[in-house]
Amino acid sequence: MEIHTGRPPEFPRNFKFQNPFTRVPLGLVLGLAALVILAFFVVRVGRVTASEVGVLVNNINGDVEIIPEPGSFFYNSLTSDLYTIDKTVHTLKMMTDTGDEVRIKTRDGSDVRLDVEVNYSLLMDVKVLKERLVKETGVKKVPVYRTVADGRRGRRRTYTLEEAWQAKWIRDYSRAVIRYVFGSLETETFYDAAKREEKARESERELNKLLNPHGIRVTKVIPDRFRFYDEYEKAIRDKKEADQEVEKQKALARAAIEKQGKEVVLIQKKAEVEIAKIKGELQEQILGAEGRVLQVKRAAEAYAYRRKVEADAAYYQAERRAKGILAAAEAEAKALSNLVAALSGEGGRNLVLRALAERLQTAQIEGQPYATSSLIQKLQLEGNTKPSNKGRNFMTPGGGK
Repeated sequence: MEIHTGRPPEFPRNFKFQNPFTRVPLGLVLGLAALVILAFFVVRVGRVTASEVGVLVNNINGDVEIIPEPGSFFYNSLTSDLYTIDKTVHTLKMMTDTGDEVRIKTRDGSDVRLDVEVNYSLLMDVKVLKERLVKETGVKKVPVYRTVADGRRGRRRTYTLEEAWQAKWIRDYSRAVIRYVFGSLETETFYDAAKREEKARESERELNKLLNPHGIRVTKVIPDRFRFYDEYEKAIRDKKEADQEVEKQKALARAAIEKQGKEVVLIQKKAEVEIAKIKGELQEQILGAEGRVLQVKRAAEAYAYRRKVEADAAYYQAERRAKGILAAAEAEAKALSNLVAALSGEGGRNLVLRALAERLQTAQIEGQPYATSSLIQKLQLEGNTKPSNKGRNFMTPGGGK
C-alpha cells in the first residue's frame, strides 16, 4: 500500500501524455454537435395557461391534438405548430352607441331597436373542439371590423383581431335568433320586464341548441334598453301619460271606495261589538236564572228524596215492629193453644196435680186455730212459697197443723 505525501507524482523523462479524445472520429463529434444545434432550434417548449386551450397541429399528416389542461411540454416545431384558444367568458355587445343594436319588428308591425349583450365561451368538449370547431373555423386570428364611438368624430370604423370561431359564429347567430325570438312580442309587452326576461331565456336555449354542436356555449343573454322610432315613441309617451292619468283616477276611486269600505267595516265592527256585548249580558242573565232554577230544583229534589228515604225508613221500622208483634202474638197464641190442648185432657189434670205436688214439696205451711169445732177447722196460711198463697184459706178437716 502506497501512502501519498501530497507531492505530485514523478513521471519518467521519456513519458508522453495522451489525450483520450484523439481516438474519437471527428465526424461523430460534428454529428453530435449538429444534433444539439438542431434540437436547440427545433424543439420548443409549449405552454398553455389556465385561461386557454392548446391546439397542436401536425403539419405533415394534419392531425390535431387538443390540450385542455394548463401546463408546459415539448414539441417539434418543424412538424407541428402550437396554437392557443381563449376559453374564458366573452361578451358580445350590440349597442346603439356603436350602431350595432338589434333591429326588431314586433308581431303587430312596430320597429324596435334593442341593446343586448351575449355572454359566451368555449364548450369544453374535446371531441367537438377537435372535429368541429378547429376544422370549421381554424385556429388563427382574423380581423373583425367594428364601429366604435369617438368623442371628437362621432363614430369611426376600426377592426380588431379576434379568434375565428368568435368572428364566424357568435355574432350572426345571436342577431338572427334574438331578432326572431323577441319579434314574437307585441309592442305593449315590450314594456313588461318579465316578458323580456322570458324571451332572453328562450334565446339562450335556442342559441345553445344551434351553437353547441360547433363548440360554443352561450351562458347569458342580457336585454338592455329598447327604443321605438321618434313618432311612435311620442305616441307611446302620450298614451302612457293618458294611461297614467286614467290609472291615477282609478287609484283615487279605488282609494275612496276602500276608505268607504273601511268606514262601513268599522261601523259594522262597532255594531257587532255592541250586539255581542248585549248578547253576552243576556246570556249571563239567562245562565244566572238557569243556575238559580237548577239550584231550587236540586234542593227540592234533595228534600223530596230525603223525605222519601225517611218515610221508607219509618215504614220499614213500623213494618218490622208490626211483624215482630204479630210473630210474638202468634207464638203466644200458639203456646196458649198448645197449653189449652195439653190441659184439656187427663194428661193436663195430671200435669196440674204434678206441678201442685212439686210446689207443695217446697212449701212451708203454718197455721193458727181460727175456731174450735169437732167437725170443721179453718186455717189461714202464710209462707214464702212462690207464687205467694197469702190470703188464701184452705178448709182442712181436723183443724190440725
